[in-house]
Amino acid sequence: MHIEKLIIKNYRNFKNLEVELKPFTLIIGENNIGKTNFLNALGLIFSQDITFFKKRNLEIDDINYQAIENFKKELINDKIPISDIEIPSVEVIAELVGFNEDQESVVADWAINKKLDRVKITYLFHPKVELKDWIQKERDRLNTLNNERQLSKEDLIKNINFPISKYNYTIYGGLNQTKQIDFYFLKMLKYEFLDAIRDVKKELTANGNYRMLYKVLTNREDGKYQDILDAIGELDTTVKANSELKNIENQISKYLAKTSLVEKENQNKIEFQFSNLEEYDILKKLSLLYGDSPLTIERNGTGRNNLLFISLILSHLINAKKDGVYYRLIGIEEPEAHLHPHLQEHLAKNIEEEVSQKLQLIITSHSTHIINKLSLNNTVIFFNEENNVKCHYILDGFERFKNGNLKSKSKKHVRYLERYLDSTKSTMFFARNIILVEGISEQILVPQLFEQYSNGISLEKIGCSVVNVNGVAFSHFLEIIKNGYFKKCLVLTDSDSEKQTQMRAPDLKDKYNDNNILISITHETDTFEKELINSNLNDKGKNFLLLTLFSTRRNKAKEFHRKYKNIEIEVEEYFELIESYKADFATDLKYTLQRKAKSKKADFTIPKYILDGFKHIFPLEKSDDKK
Repeated sequence: MHIEKLIIKNYRNFKNLEVELKPFTLIIGENNIGKTNFLNALGLIFSQDITFFKKRNLEIDDINYQAIENFKKELINDKIPISDIEIPSVEVIAELVGFNEDQESVVADWAINKKLDRVKITYLFHPKVELKDWIQKERDRLNTLNNERQLSKEDLIKNINFPISKYNYTIYGGLNQTKQIDFYFLKMLKYEFLDAIRDVKKELTANGNYRMLYKVLTNREDGKYQDILDAIGELDTTVKANSELKNIENQISKYLAKTSLVEKENQNKIEFQFSNLEEYDILKKLSLLYGDSPLTIERNGTGRNNLLFISLILSHLINAKKDGVYYRLIGIEEPEAHLHPHLQEHLAKNIEEEVSQKLQLIITSHSTHIINKLSLNNTVIFFNEENNVKCHYILDGFERFKNGNLKSKSKKHVRYLERYLDSTKSTMFFARNIILVEGISEQILVPQLFEQYSNGISLEKIGCSVVNVNGVAFSHFLEIIKNGYFKKCLVLTDSDSEKQTQMRAPDLKDKYNDNNILISITHETDTFEKELINSNLNDKGKNFLLLTLFSTRRNKAKEFHRKYKNIEIEVEEYFELIESYKADFATDLKYTLQRKAKSKKADFTIPKYILDGFKHIFPLEKSDDKK
């Protein structure tokens, strides 16, 4: 069984989010997009942690800010009838499918279709009483206040006390709000949430009922620790028989007889006991050591402890005894916290295997190392569009058969991407604008050229990533971008004129060029470097190229400088000098441009095909358009 669809309405930054979930789902997205809020929303239904019982009665800040503002604006507008005012409520709706017989016995009453193979659980936070009278009284009060003080609309809104005290929550199954779910049944559906700011050291010590290590130790069948209890019992007998301890007992009893007011002498009797012989109390004395040179948890590194904690959680939920739980949901926020990149990749490669019919796993992450190792088919991106959080699976839009399997052409694209989306290229999934380039030279120089074009605005500031496709494999990336959530995409590609691949760029343009994707091809020459040279044959642009040559090919630069000091550079001759040093040339030119930019003397001509691309990604006002 797993949650196949989750709908969140008016909870924190979510106005109305509907997302499909897989048995294993990876959620990515920029900071503050709502990944933590999403995992907390799941807890409103499924968590049995004591802290979530309190969280279910929401506070004002838990209700979507815009929903509350709209409610207040309607309240002060006398033209809107009270019956038409939209009173904000919070809903979290989970639809579950794929249950076995045991799970069906728990959830069958919450079915929403005739086949009885889809059930729905709803958390609803709404007013427990009718608010019409309250709204009318609040309107009257505000009107009186306004007559007295002549307040602005904004001040009137600030004077509204949102009636949060009149709200209550309910959790119900199926389509009928009256079918409230008893906690007895919710206990059979269990959620564990590991937030990003988890206190790992505390959880790895068993000295409290709610610590994870204690839960692991106690979640076993009875009698598994009897040998420990027997050994403790023998030790306790030895303690009681120790002569020195008996002397201490007698001394204390003697002084108690002098200082206490008890009437009977045996009431002052004391004795030593090694430990409480209750099994659960003994387990609280246990702690973990980790490694071949064992260290206590307190002395261990944060990263190792974090990895140990995640392993402990999985051990608890996967290998636990039959404790009346028929479905388990794990939400892990930023599993990469404190982990070295190699450990991140190792964790990602193995954690997906733990999913089963009884266990669903949802992870949120910012780590490109984790994204790179997990299935693209299970990766969903949260993004903001028009002040509303939306979601998009990376492979949405790829051609599929009716059963959901990818068609062969789509499989080819996915295989390529899974092979080549290393941690650098996967940063594209955290951007809304993309520039695809052929090689390292463009990857190095394009960001600097853009800053010159935009008068100092960086690509990072506009949420744009430069992705080097290492050759001409644009189509694999463009399939994702064409069907994706990206706003704009620019492809900078060579024309390859007079080569066997000369039709590649025009074919890309015919297939992918549209309002969002621009395929921009070299105009005057056939390569990126030649286009840079050709656009700067004279004047200040030429000086940049000559200065750069002194860094890239110092031994050839003087002779070249003498030859072309007073005449136009010859493109092919300059290109011949740097052809085997393209990355060095790009790096040296970048530093030359940066130095001149600091002194406000940068005046390098950006090739037209690149300039056209920049205008597509980030249009400037005509007065600011620097060519």
